[in-house]
Amino acid sequence: MCYNPAVSLTTAIIEWTLAIIIPWKYPKNRVRYFSSTLMFFLGLYQFTEFMFCKTNQADLWMRVGFIAYSLLPAICLHTTLYYFKIKFNIFWIYIIPFLYITGAIATTNFVLESKCHDIFVTARNIFSNINSPLASVRFGVYVAYYLSFILIACLISIRGYLKETNHKKQKILLAFPLAVFLMSFPTFILIVIFPALNIQFPSILCHFGLLLALTIFLGARWEHELRNLRR
Repeated sequence: MCYNPAVSLTTAIIEWTLAIIIPWKYPKNRVRYFSSTLMFFLGLYQFTEFMFCKTNQADLWMRVGFIAYSLLPAICLHTTLYYFKIKFNIFWIYIIPFLYITGAIATTNFVLESKCHDIFVTARNIFSNINSPLASVRFGVYVAYYLSFILIACLISIRGYLKETNHKKQKILLAFPLAVFLMSFPTFILIVIFPALNIQFPSILCHFGLLLALTIFLGARWEHELRNLRR
């Protein structure tokens, strides 16, 4: 038995537990259901890694895992816009992940490479292929979607922080940018130190996703406590 399945399953259970606790324990949090949904998909990806390593159905679980982590940036941006009461058309938030998810479901040869290692998982799919101009564009659009949506959500939160005068509210507004930093910074450090890990990027990123989940959980608690003080 390799080490990774135990880590993945434990992480999934923790994130799913937090997903249940947030709307139940912090009902005054404005984005409690959004946060819970984000936790669910983080946990789902971890669970797909567990199933990927413990079953012979790599194709199925790689597709489900791709769906799970492809929705994360859209959910993050949707949550941020809703929290700050910024009007938006939900269609433009989810159209890109919807198209890629549809492609993942419909494509017959989705899996290019699949290996379960001691710590991380190598899972290359057709959308990570850049062996043609069209494939490069397809990959570039996906990467741009992933990075830009998370960056926009962070910038909106930081702008809200700079405009806010209440110190307790400022702490809440910094929760999401801090969560993204805690998830992404260790990931990129690892990839810079060990370039060969680049192929395992989604796996590494979502393992550090537990730090994101815990920080968002703290943010939900802080806002709940702040709203109680205002009563």
